[in-house]
Amino acid sequence: MGALVATLSSFHRTANTEIGRLRLLSAQLEVENSSYRVAASELSERMISLSSEMSELPGRPEIDPAILRSMARLPNADRVESAVGVGSTMPFDTFGRLDDLLNSLGSRLELVRRGVAYREALAAATPIIWPADGWISETYGYREDPFTGERDFHAAVDISTHKGRDVYATATGRVLSAQRNGNYGNLVEIDHGFDLTTRYGHLSEFAVSVGDTVQRGDVIGYVGATGRATGYHVHYEVRTANRTIDPMRLLARSDTASEN
Repeated sequence: MGALVATLSSFHRTANTEIGRLRLLSAQLEVENSSYRVAASELSERMISLSSEMSELPGRPEIDPAILRSMARLPNADRVESAVGVGSTMPFDTFGRLDDLLNSLGSRLELVRRGVAYREALAAATPIIWPADGWISETYGYREDPFTGERDFHAAVDISTHKGRDVYATATGRVLSAQRNGNYGNLVEIDHGFDLTTRYGHLSEFAVSVGDTVQRGDVIGYVGATGRATGYHVHYEVRTANRTIDPMRLLARSDTASEN
């Protein structure tokens, strides 16, 4: 009888130990399952978010090919390229790889987004229109000075027109100055970012003040003959990296001004 009791007691302890182990294993599995569910839910939410963000990119307005050609003539145009690959193994390793992949996709999407934003900002900042309706009376380059008759370099394009005609900002930017400036007469200078500035000289009046933000096509002043000028016209100058370039290189269209 005593041996039977001892056997039953031993079995009871063994059973309790096994039950405890099974309960612990069950709890561990429940935790793992919960982790899987949480990980899967988080990954699903991130994938939905990424999918939503990526779907917004094609909806952005396309940049006019003419503007792209003008942008290509500017120095230091950045390009953003991306590529991505994926692999998978065991469950937790799979979640880890998916998480790494989503982090990589998120980073690359951010690069693409920044690249798109950069191109849109550069497109807005590129001077592509004429600053006034009229005709070209002086081109960019060497010429005979109208006052001295000597050969000099003309760092701008002169657009002749009638007194008081509107003068337009040729790109988006911030007004750096709007004041009298020596031979320029009444001068507006606009900073477009990307090391790009434009100058509009010989104005009769100003329509903007220092610090104003202007969009392409906004009126910034009116045609005059102030400063060193022989007639009513706009001295239109484009500068990049502190040197001048021919404004006609950047024109997207040439239908608002013509040679005299």
